[in-house]
Amino acid sequence: MEIRKPMQSALQRLGIFFAMMLACFNLFAADLAPVPALTAPVMDTANMMTPQARQELNTHLLQYSREKGSQIMILTVPTIEPETTFDYATRVMQTWQPGRKDISDGVLLLLVRDERKTHLAVGRGLEGAIPDVYAKRILEDVLRPYLREGKTDEGITAVVVQLEKLIAGEELPEFNTSDTHKSSGGNNSILLLFAILFFGNFFKAIFGRILGSIASGGVLFLLSLLLGFGLITALISAFIAVILSLIIGSNTFISGGGGGSGGWRGGGGFGGGGGFGGGGGFSGGGGSFGGGGASGGW
Repeated sequence: MEIRKPMQSALQRLGIFFAMMLACFNLFAADLAPVPALTAPVMDTANMMTPQARQELNTHLLQYSREKGSQIMILTVPTIEPETTFDYATRVMQTWQPGRKDISDGVLLLLVRDERKTHLAVGRGLEGAIPDVYAKRILEDVLRPYLREGKTDEGITAVVVQLEKLIAGEELPEFNTSDTHKSSGGNNSILLLFAILFFGNFFKAIFGRILGSIASGGVLFLLSLLLGFGLITALISAFIAVILSLIIGSNTFISGGGGGSGGWRGGGGFGGGGGFGGGGGFSGGGGSFGGGGASGGW
């Protein structure tokens, strides 16, 4: 009986811990709009654009990314309730990571159809070229008039034109084609490893080796969902966390511890020959986001 009491106590504490974690998750993450998988520069999930305009803009932005290195991404979604446009755009920027790694020259234009809201999220490397006041003017003076007239294609195109002008005025490093779409998987793997080490050691000290490893997997699962990853990815992350936490905790692996101020509203379209090849060849470049940009509506 004396041997079982510590085990029962640990199980009770583990149960309370998971109950608290699930309660927090239900409060802050329930019913959050998912972040769609990035397959093209224009992700028109709310079908706000015409097929022809979407194809032409995809072709143009893909070519722009290949030639300049900077990435401009467009996302339309039906709804994001209960989140704000800033919170949702932040999750998208963290998931897609537009722009080159260490340069962070990526921009996201978000349109929320049902709430009639917009957001322009600017990567760290472009906050000088597109400060918050410029982002606000683009949304209010360029995009909003078109949206109120029902001219979504023209409005999005005009925004892209203004963004490209502002980016062109920034002295960014030249684009090296050999660095095209470097995978950020290495960084994510390192972050995952540190998270497993931290949570694994923390919870194993409280619940013991086995229960602590399970607890660390639960935390990684919830964090993955909060960051916008899908259910399958979250489950895989949790499984890896449990296994690695168990392995790393053994003596076999460790022994001991230890721009311009001219007119803002512009037209112009993108003539496009050919279509956008969506064979999984487009992704973010590993750029970071520091909260720059502005919100709007129509």
